[in-house]
Amino acid sequence: MREKNKKAQEEIVGFVLIMVIVAVVFLIFLGIGVRRNPANTGSESTEIYQFLESSMEFTTSCLYSSAPDYLTLGELFEYCYNGNKCLDGESSCMMLNNTLKDILDASWNVGEEYPVKGYELNITANNKEILTLKEGIIE
Repeated sequence: MREKNKKAQEEIVGFVLIMVIVAVVFLIFLGIGVRRNPANTGSESTEIYQFLESSMEFTTSCLYSSAPDYLTLGELFEYCYNGNKCLDGESSCMMLNNTLKDILDASWNVGEEYPVKGYELNITANNKEILTLKEGIIE
């Protein structure tokens, strides 16, 4: 009778050890999963930063001199802020709005069926609002 009790105790100890191992593995996977979420936020911020930096170098169709010198998007911001016009007479702010909207439409798929549900881009300099663009659902 004692041998049966001893075998039953060994089986219970084995079962408890297996449950402890499973619990430890579960906690490890849970810890890894929780750590990944803040990293995703950082990568999204990095992606947006890189997008904005590279878009500032985009060449627009706004001429600023008789030689074929076109403004970059970053330079066009300054033109719009100062109230200058392109050589062809078009408003630099209108050109900025159209160009930036085209870049955003080509770069970001926005909508309920996409990961990016919406965006709002506000551009201000010295407390003067230069441009505001909105698309999709903004939470």
